[in-house]
Amino acid sequence: MQEIYFDNAATTQVLPEVAEMARKMMCEEYGNPSALYGRGLAAERAVKQAREQVAALIGAQPQEIIFTSGATESNNMAMRGAMKIRTRRGKHMVISALEHQSVIQTVRAMLELGYDFDLIPVETSGRINPGVVQNMMRPDTVFASIMLVNNEVGTVQPIADLRRAIDAKRSQVLLHVDASQALGKIPINVSELGVDFLTGSGHKLHAPKGVGFVYVRQGLRIPPFINGGGQEGGLRSGTENTPGICALGLAARLAQTQMEERYQQVKQVHDTFLQGLKGLDGWHINGRAAERLPHILSIAFDGVKSEVLLHMLEEQGIYVSAGAACSAHKDTLSHVLRAMRMRRNLIEGTLRFSFSHLNTTQEAELAAQAVCRSVQDLRGII
Repeated sequence: MQEIYFDNAATTQVLPEVAEMARKMMCEEYGNPSALYGRGLAAERAVKQAREQVAALIGAQPQEIIFTSGATESNNMAMRGAMKIRTRRGKHMVISALEHQSVIQTVRAMLELGYDFDLIPVETSGRINPGVVQNMMRPDTVFASIMLVNNEVGTVQPIADLRRAIDAKRSQVLLHVDASQALGKIPINVSELGVDFLTGSGHKLHAPKGVGFVYVRQGLRIPPFINGGGQEGGLRSGTENTPGICALGLAARLAQTQMEERYQQVKQVHDTFLQGLKGLDGWHINGRAAERLPHILSIAFDGVKSEVLLHMLEEQGIYVSAGAACSAHKDTLSHVLRAMRMRRNLIEGTLRFSFSHLNTTQEAELAAQAVCRSVQDLRGII
C-alpha cells in the first residue's frame, strides 16, 4: 500500500543531503566548537556557516541568530527576554488568538509575575486587522506576538502593516513573530517586516527535530536564557548541537535557493487535491484563499467527525491531521477555529492537509479519491 504523507505542518521528512550533513558532523567532524585545536575549529567554522545560511534565509545578520532546541524554546526565550528588558516601561502584552501553545502557555505562566495580556481577535478568515491591534495599545503595552503563517489554516498575517499600526500608537512595543510555518515557503526579510524577534524550527524545514533559532534584532540586550559557558552570544549556554545546527543551515540554504520551484510544486499538489474534491458535496475551506499559503489546507466536512475520518484515511495509508499536532491529544476544540468563530459541528468535522514539495500530484489525486469515498461512507452510516 502506497503511503501518502499530507501532515507536513506537523513535521517534515528530513532531506537526504540534510541527513548526510548531520551524520557527517556526528561521525566525522565531531569536535566541540569551543575547543581550540583543529577539530574544534572545524566544527566552529561549520556552525558559523550555518548561522550565515539561516540569517540569509530571513534577511538578518549572522550575529542576530541564536540557535536553540526548536521554536518552543525560541518563543520562550524571546518573550521572557523581551518582557524583562521592558518591565520598567510596562507589563502589558498583546498576542493573537491564533498563536501556538508555546506562546499562549508562556504568556499565562507570566501572569504569576505580574504581567497582563489581551488576545487580539481575528476576522472569520483568520486575518488580523491592523486597526484593531492599534486600538488595543495601552500606555503600558510593551510586547506583541503575532505568528506570520498560521499552523492550522495557513493564513498569512500582514506583519509589516501590523508593525506600522502598532508604531502609530506605541512605538516602544517589541514585536515577536513565530515564522515556523513560513520559513522557506515565502520570502522573509526581518527589516522589511519590522520585527524585533523571529523564531523558527528545523523540523518544519526538512531538517531534524531538536534544533531551531531565534532572531534577536541587533541592539536588543536580553538577559541570558540559559547560564553556563557563554555559548550563543552568552544567551544560551551549553555545547552546541553541531549536527542539528549544520543540518538546519543546509536546509535553510536549500529552501532559499529552491523557494519558487518548491512553491509551484506545492501549489500544483494543493490545486490537484481540491480539484479531486469537486464531486463531493458538503465541505468548505477554512480561511480565505487569497490570504493563505497553499501549503496548509483546512477543510470542514459536514456530517462527519474528523477523528473518525482521519483514522479511515490512515487505514488507506494517508496521513493527515485533525488540527495542530501539539494539541492533537487534548480533548478540546481548536482554539484557532474557535477564534475564527466557526460553528462547533464544523470544527469537529475539520481536517488539515499540509503539503511539501516532496508530494506529487498523483498523491493528491489518490488522496482526494480516498477522502471522497470515506466521507460518503461515513455519511451513509449516519
